[in-house]
Amino acid sequence: MEKVAELREKLKDDTEKWEEEIFRFACVFAQALAKDVLEKLDNELMPGRDDGMKVIGFKEHWLTTIFGDIRIRRRLYRGKEGNYRFLLDEKMNLEKGSHVSPGMKKLAVVASTRYTFREVEQNIKAIFPWGISHSTVHNLAGKVADSYTAEEEKEVNALFEDGVIPESEDKAVPYLMVEADGVSVALQREEERRAEVKVGIAHEGWQEISKERYKLKEKSVYSGIMNGDRFWQGFSLTLAKKYDLSQIAKIIVGGDGAPWVKKGVDMLGGLYELDRFHLKRALHRGLDSDSLVVEVYQACIIGEIDKVDRLLTGAQEKAAGDKAKEIMKLRA
Repeated sequence: MEKVAELREKLKDDTEKWEEEIFRFACVFAQALAKDVLEKLDNELMPGRDDGMKVIGFKEHWLTTIFGDIRIRRRLYRGKEGNYRFLLDEKMNLEKGSHVSPGMKKLAVVASTRYTFREVEQNIKAIFPWGISHSTVHNLAGKVADSYTAEEEKEVNALFEDGVIPESEDKAVPYLMVEADGVSVALQREEERRAEVKVGIAHEGWQEISKERYKLKEKSVYSGIMNGDRFWQGFSLTLAKKYDLSQIAKIIVGGDGAPWVKKGVDMLGGLYELDRFHLKRALHRGLDSDSLVVEVYQACIIGEIDKVDRLLTGAQEKAAGDKAKEIMKLRA
């Protein structure tokens, strides 16, 4: 390994890349230190092994870490039942067959929540002289998602089959707004060509952050590729961990009118509300007067229900009268 004095002399003549060179030097030192520490730890684990567990040899294993690739030599054990184990791998929390360290895994998975897998690969390699491929990032994120989904499935079954109430913050608020929608996405290497990603957002209203600018207050988000019943089970579980739903005065479920969205009212209780875009579209489809559409829409969004009822009743009576006149003309 290069010595500090050698690096110092090297940088005297070429200081243009001093940051990269010093960082590389530090990482090479960290790689050597990690190899030494881990292999000594493997030695210390041997005396404490279970009775009947025998060492059958050594195996080398390389890992991509946040400070570069390392190759470690550790013992392979065989237990009484004939199962094979690497005690060092278990101590390091390494997944079986994985070549990515826990630190690099965490970095990749967290980054993949904000960037595409290819962007994560590019960003990591832009910071470090090494990295992992976008396919590896994909696999790591998938494993984390699978374990989370399996754990949530247990909680959903416990709640809706056994009646086990999850631990909750038991927060109570006057109103809780819940909005849900679906987005169709293309699938690759699957029997189905497309799937719908269901997305739900719950919030306690709008909070002003500056003049004419607002943000959702206490936003909770839930999503997944699943049927409507399973979506609302999972979303209600998420909300139940935060709120005492029985103490919320009014829950308003909003959406585009899709049947699966309306099921949220059955699950959470409360009222169903068509979102403003689909409300306006429905009014244009049902009414033949643009001015009437505007009047009804404005009355809806400010809560003048009696006015809405009067306007729609009048429109219905007018349509019925026009239809009757048309039939009379045909008969004549």
